[in-house]
Amino acid sequence: MTREAALSLLAPAALAALLAGSPWTRALEQPVADALVRLVARHAPPEPPIAPGLAVVAIDAQSLRVHPDWPWPRARWGEVIAQLDAAGARAIALDLDLSRHDAQDPQLAQAARRSGRVVLAALRQRERTGDGSEIELANLPAPELRGAAAAVASVQLPLDPDGAVRRARRASEIAGSAYPSLAEAALRVAGGPVAAAEEQGAAGPSFRIDYRRAHEAFPVVSVSSVLAGSFDPAAFRDRIVFVGATADELQDRWPTPIGPSVAGIELHALAARTLEAQALGVPGLRDADGAARLVWLGLAVVLGALLRRTPGAWRLPAVFALIGGTGVAALAAVALRGLVLEIATPCAVTALHYALALERVRRVLGENVERQESALALLADVGDAASRNEHGERSLDICLALLGDVVDASGVALLRARPDGTLDGRRMEWRRRRDREVGCGETATRVLHDDRTRIIEGEAPAPDGGLAVYTPLRAGGQPVGVLVVERQGAGLDAAHRRTIATVAAQLSLTAENLRLVESLRETFDAAIAAIATAVEARDGYTELHCRRLAVFSSLLAERLGLPAEEVEALRLGALLHDVGKIGIRDAILLKPGRFSPEERREIERHPVVGDQIVRPIPGIHPITRACVRHHHERLDGGGYPDGLAGDAIPLGARIVTVVDVWDALSTERPYKPAYPQPAVRQVLEKGRGSAFDPDVVNLFLRVLDEEGDELIDLVARAPKA
Repeated sequence: MTREAALSLLAPAALAALLAGSPWTRALEQPVADALVRLVARHAPPEPPIAPGLAVVAIDAQSLRVHPDWPWPRARWGEVIAQLDAAGARAIALDLDLSRHDAQDPQLAQAARRSGRVVLAALRQRERTGDGSEIELANLPAPELRGAAAAVASVQLPLDPDGAVRRARRASEIAGSAYPSLAEAALRVAGGPVAAAEEQGAAGPSFRIDYRRAHEAFPVVSVSSVLAGSFDPAAFRDRIVFVGATADELQDRWPTPIGPSVAGIELHALAARTLEAQALGVPGLRDADGAARLVWLGLAVVLGALLRRTPGAWRLPAVFALIGGTGVAALAAVALRGLVLEIATPCAVTALHYALALERVRRVLGENVERQESALALLADVGDAASRNEHGERSLDICLALLGDVVDASGVALLRARPDGTLDGRRMEWRRRRDREVGCGETATRVLHDDRTRIIEGEAPAPDGGLAVYTPLRAGGQPVGVLVVERQGAGLDAAHRRTIATVAAQLSLTAENLRLVESLRETFDAAIAAIATAVEARDGYTELHCRRLAVFSSLLAERLGLPAEEVEALRLGALLHDVGKIGIRDAILLKPGRFSPEERREIERHPVVGDQIVRPIPGIHPITRACVRHHHERLDGGGYPDGLAGDAIPLGARIVTVVDVWDALSTERPYKPAYPQPAVRQVLEKGRGSAFDPDVVNLFLRVLDEEGDELIDLVARAPKA
């Protein structure tokens, strides 16, 4: 199980544990459970009656109209007991407050004693005193009546926080003594089946009143009919008779799951029916125990987890089906087993699973959008890098690195190819680790030949446990290379495939453009070399002069830390520095003696002529022009043609100046013999700071000492253009 899957189960399970039985859900669970009980009570087929049966004698509105002298005299209650006893009642339970002494107590006590089956009520109540405080009073039958009764029982009904009666107690504590409930005492007096109560303190265990049996018919007879003798004795024969108030005026009505107003005496009768059923082993209405709740909530967690695997179009209908199924299952549990299960908590768990599924969908969509944005940004960056021709092959390096980051590659390589479809050996690559070369030449050659992308997974030359994508690159119908993308992880989604294909198309154009640029550069270099050769050819004494300047000057530029682009521009400037001599007459250029002032002024025009020659060349670098125009400037401002001084002279020109003077003094010219090297070095050192840049002089002399002979020999052996 993945970490995400474990968290997707633990989060709903934690929610279920937090909500189950908590105050947050109890307020919702109770009305839902009440609704289920009402449905079962009203629509389920009635249960078979349970012996010995029940009956209710109601102090109803009719009775109060016939006998308006409420509270009635005790002797009248003696008559009721006598009538019920004569009808064959097995127990007579009176829910009456008989705590106050009355002159007629002896008549009621005599009737109770004669019957031997009378249960009298006891209760406790709170009264407010004159100072505003409350005291608890115990209302027990008068002593004479207690002695005559078969039992004294509690008529206390526990109320839930919402004021409804859902449960009853088997016993309650009144005035420091435990009294059985009216229902249990009546069952015991009648000799009916009563389960033994567990020893759980004076209050005794509580139980749910089985309201499913509320609509099972039992006789309800007005007490006025009993007093008048106008009733059918069969209604009470062998039954437990509960006598109490049902009239609204007597305010003994309570909200319950089956209705907003149920008489207290009827609740006692239902409690007796519930206890009787339990004693006979008939399942009654009860809350789910710990094991049942654990199974129920665990099922909700598991089904909710399966919901998350449902396809998106079916997920919402599945949520409603699961919530509806939860309600149906809970209704069946109430109807068949009397088991009250939680509904709000499983529905909350289902909703959480749905929310987690939505979050997962949102995350996946977000990841897809992020990948799309990354791909678009990559394409923009690739296009931008490819459009900057001044970067040369550096743009391809940037493109490969960008692609590697976006598709999470372990390595990306571009293997260059010739127009005939064979690899030319040049490669560019980007790798996260320098452990192995990216791409296989044989595979790349086959891909070029087949002209189709190949994805290799789980076999060579793909990395262990990963894959490799080989994409042929073509431009104008000609092969230009193969793009290789390697990943450590298996699998490549459609977005990444599209990204690779799009970048491959862009790289094809970029690589072809670079090839054309390289071809133009080669042509340009060849032209520059030809011009330099032409200049050297005019002056036999200066053969290879321009080439030596190019080699030494570019080396000095590298040592001084100039960028590669500026080093190349300086090399071209060194090659072309004397191109202006093409415009100088041979009579002056090849004159063996010293120049006249007029001739010197003409010869000193060659930097300006050279600048005029190279200036129209497209893309000519400013450093190249500076070397051509300013290679005869002096650091002290005494040079020509512009009399620049100090840092106003471009660095490239200062470098070419030093090398030019060294080479001119070291070689024979028409107007002078070659100087020995010590003399040349003396000239350079003497002009340090006045004619020449001191740093350039120092570096040049060091290069001469370390590798001067090798460089001179290299230039001499190089083929001429």
